[in-house]
Parts: sequence; structure tokens; C-alpha cells
Amino acid sequence: MEKIVRGITSGINRLTWFSEVLSEIALLGLLLLVFHEVVVRYVFNSPTLFSVEISEYLLVFVAFLSAGWVLKEDRHVQMLAVTNLLPEKSRLWADIFTSFGVMIFCGILAWKGGQTTIMAYAGGYHSSSLLNFPLWIPYSIIPFGAFILGIQYIIRIGDRIKALAKAKNG
Repeated sequence: MEKIVRGITSGINRLTWFSEVLSEIALLGLLLLVFHEVVVRYVFNSPTLFSVEISEYLLVFVAFLSAGWVLKEDRHVQMLAVTNLLPEKSRLWADIFTSFGVMIFCGILAWKGGQTTIMAYAGGYHSSSLLNFPLWIPYSIIPFGAFILGIQYIIRIGDRIKALAKAKNG
């Protein structure tokens, strides 16, 4: 059983790592795109028509695909002023409770985001800009990122349960 749990955990962590690498590449692309736009706009006085729209999509990509990694590294915003006042066991229970709540939220976001993505794909929705970009592509980033964040919470809950068991035995 332990081997199966380690395998699932490893798979989730690899998927989280892969999404983080993709978001880092997208962040580099965003940096280059913004740099390019600043140069062509203010030096050559010839702004592009596409940079704002593409940078918006890249920003969504970076934000949603890096969320699971941020959780894995325990870098999400926390209410430490409140939780540090609690004893260790209460802190662990509070973390488990809030993790379940966020997991439910991620599930709803992935479900509804998936429905929106399918609707945009089936309806052939495109952006109203000159790019005429298919909207199902940026829409799909949201449920995918929510899914990765949600499954990363499974690992977090498991870690907190193990810590509770150690605190109980120790």
C-alpha cells in the first residue's frame, strides 16, 4: 500500500513540476513579449496589435499553472498571525480542514472551467481582436491549473495526517 501511495505522490509531484516548468517558460515568453513591446512602442513608435492580448493569456497561464507548485513549496498566503497562536495539533487539524475546503473549490473551478472550455470549443468562440484567437485554449488553462492545485492538496492533506499521527504517538 505504501508503494502505491508513493507512486501516486510521485506522479502528482511530476505533473506539478511539469506545469511549473511550463509556467516558467510562459513567464520568460511574457518577459520577452513585454520587452519587445516597450522597445517597438517607445523607441520605434510602432506598437504591435497583438502584445496585450497574448500577454493577458500568458499571465493567466503563469498564474494558474504555477499554483500547484507554489502549494508544494508551501508558499501560498497563510494566516500565520492566527494559526501560530494554536497548538500544533489544532494547527494541523485547521490545515486539513482548510485544505479540504480549497480542494472542493478547485474541483468546482475545474468542473465549471471545463464546461466553459467545452462550450467555447463547441461554439467556435474566438477573441474579438484582430488575432481572432480561439478562446477554448486560454479557457482550458484554468481548469487544468485548478486540477493540479486540487490534487496537490491531496498530498498536503496526507502529509498533515502523517504529522498528526506522529504528534499523537510522540
